[in-house]
Amino acid sequence: MTVGLLAHGLGGRVDLPVPRGLFVFGAVTALIVSFVALAVLWPEPRLEKRRPRPIRAAWLRSVMSSAVLGWVVRAAGLVVFGVTTLAAFRPVGPTDTIAPVMVFIWFWVGLAILQAVFGNVWAALSPWDTLGRLLQLDPPAYRPPRAYPKALGRWPAAVLLFGFVWFELASPLPEEPRALGIAIVAYTAITVAGMAAFGRAAWLENGEAFGVYFGLLGRISPLVRDDEGLLAIRPVLSGLPHVEPRPGLLALIVVALGSTTFDGLSRTTWWLDATASLTQGATVAAATAGLLGTILAVAAVYSGAMAVAAGVVEASWHPLAVRFAHSLVPIVLAYVVAHYFSFLLIEGQIGLNRISDPLGLGWNLFGTAGWRVNLTIVSATTTWYVQVAAIVLGHIGGVVLAHDRAIALFDRSRAMRTQYALLAAMVLFTATGLLILSGG
Repeated sequence: MTVGLLAHGLGGRVDLPVPRGLFVFGAVTALIVSFVALAVLWPEPRLEKRRPRPIRAAWLRSVMSSAVLGWVVRAAGLVVFGVTTLAAFRPVGPTDTIAPVMVFIWFWVGLAILQAVFGNVWAALSPWDTLGRLLQLDPPAYRPPRAYPKALGRWPAAVLLFGFVWFELASPLPEEPRALGIAIVAYTAITVAGMAAFGRAAWLENGEAFGVYFGLLGRISPLVRDDEGLLAIRPVLSGLPHVEPRPGLLALIVVALGSTTFDGLSRTTWWLDATASLTQGATVAAATAGLLGTILAVAAVYSGAMAVAAGVVEASWHPLAVRFAHSLVPIVLAYVVAHYFSFLLIEGQIGLNRISDPLGLGWNLFGTAGWRVNLTIVSATTTWYVQVAAIVLGHIGGVVLAHDRAIALFDRSRAMRTQYALLAAMVLFTATGLLILSGG
């Protein structure tokens, strides 16, 4: 994060409870042991064909299917969006209004974790979805001028997501008054234009960056709505194999993974020392190059692994890479938790103060304007253990999904051989992630 006091994570090198190398060795060992266990104990695909099981509690079905409750939630989301946008135009410091906290902490980090636990709650909260419904940008009330091009896929979402992470991590704009407000309005204009051109559902499913991104994270959750809109339960991760492979999907996932990796890299002692004497323009250029370079490096490692796998089955690497792209989503979540855990718990408390005075006008609407941030709510050691656990579990989830997809596509012998290179990539991601988090 580049927003004033909104700094996160461990803040560079820390005193670890045991040597850093031992943590890396243990994490890599856990990954390899998991791979071997899957080879022995998981001979048939178990996630590819799993379907949600409806939750049969009648009262819960009634509540979740209530149209009135649905619109109350949508109205609340729209109000929060409106207040955040107004606050973002206030020419005050970055922690004087609710806007930066809402966007960079509660929305970007908190909602990502919420999605993975409770399912796609963003589908009900999205102000852009609500605007599209209010504007009736759906058939039969509205006939879009053109159908959404299949070849375009999710490339618009990938490009817009890159724009957001560049704004957040590389540009000086978040520190400038009103810049966040302008960005929100510009993104809203793009989204409404996309819905007007292709219809609400088509654009939100393909072009709206946060809808696509949060939708992927929501597929990790054991909770989902079934085809009838009723709440259902499923095994954790089992929603991801049903992600439809589309153009741009892999690019969006790599942008999400690479940007979080770069955010951690930019907090290391090495990066801070290297950029300390640069001018603002040079700092922006270096951060932009670092962000792009990290995303491309992640893409290169994954693509290389899939090229090796494609050689085993004598197939083209790119279609295979897209078919396995969902296996990276648990790693995306793992990096969000690992990099932003303490950030959410500590800096996120600023929002408890600002919620009573969202516009920085001296109000105390809910009696929390005097809230003081508790810097001791989580220790550096606890944060480190959470980070290690997130990294390890996320990569194990990726290995499980890749294994399940491989044995669904190929015979068992070839399926295992296709996974060797991807396992090596996962090991590299694990070790690199832990080294970055420890400030190394």
